[in-house]
Amino acid sequence: MTVSKENNTTLPAAFARHYEKLKINGPLRKRLETSASKISDLGRRTTEQTFELGDYLDEVAVLLDEGIFDRWVKLRCGIAPRTARGYMSVFRNLPDFRDDLVDLSIGSTVLFHLAHAPHDKVREAIEFAGEHGQLRVADVKAILAGGEAVEDKTDRGNLYGAGGVTGLKALIAVKARDGLKMFVVHIDVIVQAIKTALDQKRVIKEALAREVEDLARVARMELESLAQFVEPDSDLRRHPRSTQFPKKTEWAVVNETLQKLGLFDSWPKSKDLPGWLRDEVVPVLEWAISKERKPKWPLAPPNDAVAVTPILVEVGAGVATEDVMTENGEASPTRQALEVVPPLANEVEAERDGLDEASPAETVTA
Repeated sequence: MTVSKENNTTLPAAFARHYEKLKINGPLRKRLETSASKISDLGRRTTEQTFELGDYLDEVAVLLDEGIFDRWVKLRCGIAPRTARGYMSVFRNLPDFRDDLVDLSIGSTVLFHLAHAPHDKVREAIEFAGEHGQLRVADVKAILAGGEAVEDKTDRGNLYGAGGVTGLKALIAVKARDGLKMFVVHIDVIVQAIKTALDQKRVIKEALAREVEDLARVARMELESLAQFVEPDSDLRRHPRSTQFPKKTEWAVVNETLQKLGLFDSWPKSKDLPGWLRDEVVPVLEWAISKERKPKWPLAPPNDAVAVTPILVEVGAGVATEDVMTENGEASPTRQALEVVPPLANEVEAERDGLDEASPAETVTA
């Protein structure tokens, strides 16, 4: 069965007849076919794709009456109307928990049950999934019923006794969940302390350092523990350390900000301190713990690319050479000309004397 794309409006006869029976023509049919194409392209249903599918179906539901929508989604997409409404409920009701649910790889059937749960129950289910590395329909039903969630005979107390990859995943889930919460709390404490200091007539540098310096060091170590790998520190394979964020990336700036904030001696002078805290530190740290799905980076992008026009230097008759290039292939902005040493007069004369008489004399331009 052929699925149409935006640039292909040709439909199988069966679909064309369905649209005619539903009295759907023109631009609306094209929009529906675009949505059908997106739905078909999703393929297997990961957690993220469950939300995306709900988004696409929700767009169509706005365009069609309920009865017509049910017929369209069943005939055109092969999805039962009840299942389609489940996907839409996930998209509509769980946006605040989307990132956590995606990180935990919660299945679509479980999401259908969570979609109609109160937010406190959804949070409880997410915590349960983080502790146990999975979340089943039976667990959700138990949580919604107000009882204890069904466990694999493994509570938090003996979580550290579960072996194998499954046990390790459970430990990692606890680390990611609880570690992330602690990092967010610590960054928020730092930000609030800085804002309080900025509200005063004068920022007392030493007093602020007592509040945030040590905590900034802790937060930086938490960030590295959560987001970075481990690598050898030298050719001798000794002293392993955390890997580094790519230079000049946003998270590298966050890490550098925490590093500087955790070292009092590296802080700006008192007169420059408020501006640094207000214009750099606070915006960067707030970006790091933002609840938005795609928070906007608050600082201007680095603009250290210098356009350099190559300088042409005449070396000989009809010969030109570009300016000297540095090792990384970029023209050096400080080197203004290529040094050319002209031949000495006596060398030119000796060269001429050695030429064959039948050969025309060469003209050497210094």
